[in-house]
Amino acid sequence: MGEKRQDKRFIRRCETEFTVDGITHRGISSNLSSNGLFISANRPFPPDTMLNIVIHLPNGSTSKLKGRVRRALKTLTGRVIGTPVKSLKNGMGVEIIERDTNYLKFIKSSLA
Repeated sequence: MGEKRQDKRFIRRCETEFTVDGITHRGISSNLSSNGLFISANRPFPPDTMLNIVIHLPNGSTSKLKGRVRRALKTLTGRVIGTPVKSLKNGMGVEIIERDTNYLKFIKSSLA
């Protein structure tokens, strides 16, 4: 199966809050690109859920994004037989709909 992503991604873990229906949840963003990211979270939301996202960037600033869940991963027991636990992550693949200049600068500097 070929790679569907069009944008170059990089692995960087950032603390993240995301709000759905007025309730704020916490997670860790990783696997970032200019148009998408993965948020590890105990409670992933289903595809097409809209998220307001705040990412805490490594330089101490924050970035505000709006995104749409494209893919949700939830393991019932947290473990599948024969699969290393490390490779299983509850979370969401998110398409970024709106991004701010802090995020664009962060992506540009990380890919340089």
